[in-house]
Amino acid sequence: MQHLLAEPLPDGVYEPAETAIIAYARKSTRLEPIDDVTYGALAAHFSTQQIIDICMTVGLSNMVNRFHATFRTDVDAETLAEVAAGDLAAGTCPLPRPKAPG
Repeated sequence: MQHLLAEPLPDGVYEPAETAIIAYARKSTRLEPIDDVTYGALAAHFSTQQIIDICMTVGLSNMVNRFHATFRTDVDAETLAEVAAGDLAAGTCPLPRPKAPG
């Protein structure tokens, strides 16, 4: 997780298929056109059906995130506990967390 925001992604951290998904997710999330290079990188590792699944997963995640950002929904206690447990196991997540409203 600590390298997901790196531009460019560091060499040797992700498998080529993972790199292709991250590049696609970044472009899709930023509403950038999915060019032939980006699609070709996915197609080198995934079937058309798998690419559709990746597209749907990224799109659904973006929709849910935008909903929560709009309505500033609270995170339930169980999720917060899981995040804290993960931090203890792996160290603090370097991705910035949203600040509480107010």
